[in-house]
Amino acid sequence: MDALLEQAVQGMKKNGFEVVEVRTAAEACDYLLAHIDAEKSVGVGGSVSVRDTGVLPALAQKGCKVYTSWGAKPEDVPMIRENSRKADVYLSSANAVTRKGKLVLVDGIGNRAGAVCDGPEQVYFVISHSKVVDGGINTAIARIKKTACPPNARRQGLDTACARTGVCGPDCHDSMCRLTLAVDRAPRGRKITVLFVEETLGY
Repeated sequence: MDALLEQAVQGMKKNGFEVVEVRTAAEACDYLLAHIDAEKSVGVGGSVSVRDTGVLPALAQKGCKVYTSWGAKPEDVPMIRENSRKADVYLSSANAVTRKGKLVLVDGIGNRAGAVCDGPEQVYFVISHSKVVDGGINTAIARIKKTACPPNARRQGLDTACARTGVCGPDCHDSMCRLTLAVDRAPRGRKITVLFVEETLGY
């Protein structure tokens, strides 16, 4: 592991996050399956990184109640989001990690930010090495705008400047960047575990 990644890991630990280092998406899936009991309810936002691990159908097969809007009917999505925030466990990712181990997320609706801030007692972040930036919050946001938002906006079919041109611009008709959350430290009374994955996942 190079110096930047090691500094981010040490920063996350110093900030009160439990950090579990794994190599692949499959290893992340195995870890989650081993640590989430069958009777638990599990909420998840629209995280491509989490979906890339294949853990959602595996948890459902294990017997967990999984609340995910992937493939859901539009009329069911509000209730799914509410149940996700009230679940026993929440699965998410971050759009960037700073050199000092802060987790940075950008949301369009706020369901993910809300669940991370004041939701399930146990939150698992699935974050790949590719999301670490050599800088602070501003560098993290720049990475999100340049690298994460364009493909994510296209995936959601949004009419944003970044979806059309690949570059964030002022003529954003359907902005997905409506809330920015920096998780400096694990919130009091909550447990946040970061699965730090060598394999590239998500955007």
